[in-house]
Amino acid sequence: VAFSALLGLILGYMLKGYFGGEVIPATKCAEATKKGIQKYGEKEWKLRVELAAAYRISAHLGWDEIIFNHISVRIPGRDEFLINAFGLHYDEITASSLVKVNSKGKVIDEGTSGYGFNYAGFIIHGAIHEARDDVNCVFHTHDRDMQAMSNIKTGILPISLESIQALAVLSPEKHKCRGITTKEEEREAIVKALGQHDLLFLENHGTVACGGTIAEAFQNMFNLSRACSYQVATMSTVGGDLSQIVTVDSKYVQSAESKGRANDISQKGGGYSEVARFDRPFYAMMRRMEAKDPSFRY
Repeated sequence: VAFSALLGLILGYMLKGYFGGEVIPATKCAEATKKGIQKYGEKEWKLRVELAAAYRISAHLGWDEIIFNHISVRIPGRDEFLINAFGLHYDEITASSLVKVNSKGKVIDEGTSGYGFNYAGFIIHGAIHEARDDVNCVFHTHDRDMQAMSNIKTGILPISLESIQALAVLSPEKHKCRGITTKEEEREAIVKALGQHDLLFLENHGTVACGGTIAEAFQNMFNLSRACSYQVATMSTVGGDLSQIVTVDSKYVQSAESKGRANDISQKGGGYSEVARFDRPFYAMMRRMEAKDPSFRY
C-alpha cells in the first residue's frame, strides 16, 4: 500500500509536468540552459549561472541584506558586467534575471525581472572593475560580524587560519564612511583604499572582496567572514581585553609574498593549488545550492 501511494505521487508529479503544469526541475533547467546559450552564448551563460549561484550561496551564509548589496562579475573581454536586479532577494536571483551594464552603469540588458538595477550600489563595483583589470568579481556585504569589525579600530587579529589567509590580501587602509554610497567622487577614494589588495573594510559600512574569478572572490570573502566571526566571539569571551587573546606568531602569518611562493610551488606539482583553494570550495557550495533549489539556473 505504501509503495503504491509513493508510486502514485511520483506519477502524479511527472504527469503534472508533462501536461503543461509545473515542469520538473531537470527539464526546466535543460530548457533554460538551451535558451540562455542561444541568447547570450555559452561562456556568458555559464558566468550567469555561477553568479546566480553565488547569490544563493551568499543568502545561505547570511551575507544578504534583503534586496540590497551586490555581487558583480566582468564578462571576459568586454566592458560589460553582470549584477543583481534591484528588487529580488538573493534567494530569488536566477541566471536570466541578472542585469548587464557597462562600467559607467548604462544598462545593456535588463534581464527578466523588470526591476532594473541600483546604480548607487554599482558605484563601488564599477570603480573597482574600472581601476583593476585583474579583478573580475566583486562581493559587497553588510554581514553582521564583518560590519562589527568595520566599526572597531583593532582590525583583524591573527587568531585563526582564516584570519591569516585574509590578512594576506587585506588592505591596511579603510574606506571612510560617507553615508550611503551615492556620490561619484567616492569612486576614487574606494580605489585608493583598496590599492592592489583583494579585501577592504568600509568603515561603519561593511566589506568588499575581490578576485580574478567568482570562486576566488567568494573564498576571500569567506575567509574574512570567518575571521571576523571568530574574532567577535573571542573578544566577547574575554570581555574585550585584548591582552587575554592568543595570536599566531608573526612569522607564520601569511604575507602576500609567501602566498605567491606557495602558488608557485603548487603549480609545480606540490602544495595547495589555486583549484583546491578557490574552485573546489565554490563548486562544492554550488552543488549544495543545486540540491536545495536548482532554480538559480533558470
